Amino acid sequence: MKPAVPAATRFLAGKLRDDIVPHLTGFRQGNAAMTAAMLDMLADEWDVAASRLHGENAALYALVGKCAAFLGENAPAPLDQSDLRISALTATNEALRAQLIDLHAAIEENEATDLDAEIWAFLRGTVESRRVASANF
Repeated sequence: MKPAVPAATRFLAGKLRDDIVPHLTGFRQGNAAMTAAMLDMLADEWDVAASRLHGENAALYALVGKCAAFLGENAPAPLDQSDLRISALTATNEALRAQLIDLHAAIEENEATDLDAEIWAFLRGTVESRRVASANF
């Protein structure tokens, strides 16, 4: 048997919501319902996390390279996304974001408004892509 994480967490959320929550009251009922909602959010995130990070890393790499070139700095090390584990993709994402922060400060000092606007648009887009659609608590 190969359990699919999104399907399994959605199944558990449904069992919790449909079979257990109705038999609880008060604080425990609220906690169980919130746990079910969190399991649904976990399923959604699990399903898209690697794809989102992979695409975001490629866009970050290109943006960091563009900023470095504008400032006359060395291009970033070649991007290796052969390890598709979420932990590895996240580590790459964090390293690229750290580089972007440093470069962004220099871009703002140089008043490169087009590049500055591109950086802010990228950052807004990544925040939007990470928004949890079902969070209502």
